[in-house]
Order: sequence, then structure tokens, then C-alpha cells
Amino acid sequence: MAWQEINKVETIESFVAEEKPQLIFKHSPRCGISSMVLRRFEGSELYKTGSNGFWLLNVLEARPLSDALADDLNVRHESPQVLVLFQGKLIHHASHSGIDANEIEAAIRNSQ
Repeated sequence: MAWQEINKVETIESFVAEEKPQLIFKHSPRCGISSMVLRRFEGSELYKTGSNGFWLLNVLEARPLSDALADDLNVRHESPQVLVLFQGKLIHHASHSGIDANEIEAAIRNSQ
């Protein structure tokens, strides 16, 4: 599975109402914790075998976009942070060590 990058609002608008869940991983490449959590997630079965959309948002390059996304979804901006959207609704979010592939998978299963 490969990440698709988010770098403009139009990208988010193109997938926000998709019929399958979409996962946004907000990542800061300068942060050791963010890098560790990203690597841990990339090692998960959910990421390796998932058929969902996996989107990577670099918060250093696209901070205004990250802030706008946080405002739109009514969550606090954090990094690392995972946001899972299904049919335009936020069904799961977590940050830092709270990012757990098993919990994400359960949220996706429960939303369908």
C-alpha cells in the first residue's frame, strides 16, 4: 500500500464522501514520535492489506490545510494524528501513542 499525499483542499474534497473509509495520517517529518508512530502503522496488517484510502498530510508543508481540516472536523490539530472519514463523517480520530491500527480497523468495521 502506498500513501497518497494531501497538499490542497481539492484533494480532500475529492474523497471526503467516498463509499469506502478514508484514513488521513497527519505527520511531521521532523518529529521523532510522529515518525515512530507512522512506521508502526505502516507495519500493521490494516495498512499492508487495507483497501481503504490512505492519505498522508505533511503538517510542515501544509499547516493551513491541516488546521482547516481540524476546524472542519471539530478536532484539535495534533501531529501525529489519524482521522478516519466515512461518507463525509469523522468516525475515528486519535493522536500520538493513541494511534492503534486495531482500533482504527474496529471503527471502520463498525461504521459499515
